[in-house]
Amino acid sequence: METSNSGPTPQGKRLEDAKAEFLERQSGNYAKNLDRVLEKWIDWCDDRGVTTLEGVSKRTMGNYAAHLDRRVEAGQSDHVDGGIAASTAWTYYNQVSAFLSWAVKYDYLAENPAEKQVAKDDMPPRPSSNSGDQQFWSVEQRRAIVDYVDERARDAIDEKGSDAIEEVRDRALITVLAYSGVRGAEVLADSNDARRNGLRWQSVDLEAGTITVLGKNQQREETPLTSKAVAPLERLYQIVDPPADGWPVFPSRHPPSLYGAIEDADHDRPDGNPWAYVLEHGIEPPSLSTSGVRTLLKRFSEEANIPDLEDGEYLTLHGARRGVGETLFRERGAATAQRMLRHADPKTTSQMYSHIEASELGEDVSEVFNGE
Repeated sequence: METSNSGPTPQGKRLEDAKAEFLERQSGNYAKNLDRVLEKWIDWCDDRGVTTLEGVSKRTMGNYAAHLDRRVEAGQSDHVDGGIAASTAWTYYNQVSAFLSWAVKYDYLAENPAEKQVAKDDMPPRPSSNSGDQQFWSVEQRRAIVDYVDERARDAIDEKGSDAIEEVRDRALITVLAYSGVRGAEVLADSNDARRNGLRWQSVDLEAGTITVLGKNQQREETPLTSKAVAPLERLYQIVDPPADGWPVFPSRHPPSLYGAIEDADHDRPDGNPWAYVLEHGIEPPSLSTSGVRTLLKRFSEEANIPDLEDGEYLTLHGARRGVGETLFRERGAATAQRMLRHADPKTTSQMYSHIEASELGEDVSEVFNGE
């Protein structure tokens, strides 16, 4: 039986009505989970002015994918609106996609916007049951992107001198990601968590070679910087010369974001360069965000000709962290990798790099049978 008042309005089929009709064909726990996920998705759409099936576009689903990815970056926390695992993000996305596929089947939509690749581009890497299948920056990939941003920064300094702020900033950021094992949300801004507003200079001790970050458990944690990351940070500090220690280490230079910071500080919008204005008036700029850096990584992965990437693939934020752990696990063992990655439970490290243990065990026991 059709749900009453579930037909299309002049503006289209209301999402709430479509959900009710869709759930009539489901049952059990699956129906309960669908109801919960779709209700939250519909609320999310409503906040963005999307209230009908016809209003759901590739852009809508692309923005939803980015929203889920930010929740994954945030991690589990009482201070974040539902930090989730990558596997959970994909479950939510797939359930929404199933709903939209039903809408196509019953001619409410011509096609499913959730199944367009462009809509999925901002989803987190799809989790794999095999730890070895999850992306990590290999030694060769790490060298390629670090060499690229280093050369890019040097060329910019030669050409622009102290105005090469973005290139020097990007070099420092990439080397920190590549060699420290920090999570992206620990050094970048996250719109879902006001406490995660980017690494600040007051949390950087270049002499000791450490930074203090807000960890996944919402506690302040000190993490070491390798020597490869210290020098680029020192150069960044020299070239930016931040007016206050509370300034972000990796400031955004996005003009609309800078104008927003200027207006928030009750200053009139300047006619000239907004970056020069915030420097002159000591107005704190926003930090680069996780989504902004993801866009940078996509661009750099293409421009730097990173080895061993398939078409459309790019180096991810979490891949940098896994790459640090991968190298340390192989070269210094599980205990060192655990300390560097700040895993509270050794089992987390062991599970993350179980493919290495399995490979090394295979090599070890092979010697037992080589004489037969």
